[in-house]
Amino acid sequence: MKKDVEFVPGCFYLKGYNREQALRSVGHGWARLIHKVFDKLEEYPNIIIDTVKEKWGGLRIYTAPMHEDFDRFVISVELESFKICEECGRPGNLRSRHEVLPDYKTLCDFHADGLPIITP
Repeated sequence: MKKDVEFVPGCFYLKGYNREQALRSVGHGWARLIHKVFDKLEEYPNIIIDTVKEKWGGLRIYTAPMHEDFDRFVISVELESFKICEECGRPGNLRSRHEVLPDYKTLCDFHADGLPIITP
């Protein structure tokens, strides 16, 4: 008897992430971005999304196999995530919790709770 696999953040799904698994992998503020990627994915039936996570304050989505057009679209969505609060979806900025060992998050002023904006 096959058991259902429980979601574990950072998990690798053999058949790729579905929309719900991807939505649970990052803050709900980025839900619009996840939906955008999965809507576009419908045009590319041979591509799977094998990783969805937050890294260095931005959304990361990895696909297999690589596809130039779709990957370019995903990169544009990832860049967009650096301007959207991961918690609520309002406009946000990249911020850091620590100076010595940075822990980056993209947050709005409300969710940042005073954390400074990181400027390049």
